[in-house]
Amino acid sequence: MTSSSSEARVWPGLILAIAMAATASALVWLLAQLPGPIGHLPLSAMLLAVLIGLALAPAASHQSAWTPGLDLARGPLLKLAVALIGLRLSLSDLGRLGLDALPLVLLTVAVGLGLTLLLVRLAGAHWRLSALLAVGTAICGASAIAATAPGLKARHEETAYAVACIALIGLSATLLYPPLLHAWVGDAETIGLIMGAAIHDTAQVTAAAALYEQGWGATGTLNAATVTKLLRNSLMLVVIPALIWVAGRRQDTGSTRVPFPMFIVAFIALCGLRSAGDAIFGAGTAWWTITIRWASEFSVFAFAMAMAALATRIRFRELRALGWRPALAALCAAASILALSLLLVRA
Repeated sequence: MTSSSSEARVWPGLILAIAMAATASALVWLLAQLPGPIGHLPLSAMLLAVLIGLALAPAASHQSAWTPGLDLARGPLLKLAVALIGLRLSLSDLGRLGLDALPLVLLTVAVGLGLTLLLVRLAGAHWRLSALLAVGTAICGASAIAATAPGLKARHEETAYAVACIALIGLSATLLYPPLLHAWVGDAETIGLIMGAAIHDTAQVTAAAALYEQGWGATGTLNAATVTKLLRNSLMLVVIPALIWVAGRRQDTGSTRVPFPMFIVAFIALCGLRSAGDAIFGAGTAWWTITIRWASEFSVFAFAMAMAALATRIRFRELRALGWRPALAALCAAASILALSLLLVRA
């Protein structure tokens, strides 16, 4: 297949993702112009993009032509959006937030893995599904599930169930955690730490943080959430091979190699670029400030595209295939991780 034909296959889904994000952004702007309480609702393009994507999910399941472009939006474009957040942070900011987040990440990942494995097994699920839901809940959502499934030789229906379950719980958290944490915590940076530790996918974490910043006029939430989540992502390199090695005692499993998430390197590199730019050009230089602002705005728009594209993947029939009990167990584990995160940040 030529490169031109590959590009042509990408455009239908990519245009759809752009249209969903643009529609969500336009609706937020229009609603903000209305008088009274409607104009002051804490809405964001991220929230409406998710709802639009969910509405189009049934159609997306029958439109294979959309798949390549939607995959681009929820894959490489999402990673680019995460990396660009690095321009919002200096290396000193990264170090400070990383030190604040590290104890929280280590404890929530350890408890999340153990608790999810226990609850899902008690719900009667096979150990493979338990392991998939555990890494999805504790580490990195669908990405961790995709990295773990081949090593466990998981069946297709188990992988599909785990992805759909984690996506649905994570999307629910994206919509519910911002108002709940605003009421319970209030501090923008602390809310970001909790989101980074307690929400599943990178896209969901950054979407929830951006939703909070846009809806409540806060700053610092997205930076703290991203650093915390990337620390969790980096644990894939240790946790997933270890889990597959343990599973190897039950059966002949596949490779334990997990590819390094290179967008973490890009994120750190852009933090370095921000530090160097501030030192060389001056933090208040007009063109440098404009560059950072446009990169930040593009990043938020790309997150809206990614979240809309991710929402189109929700298939409720895949949750029905293996029953509701494992999903309920995973939901209880996610709620427990949120409760643990709240306790730890207040300790």
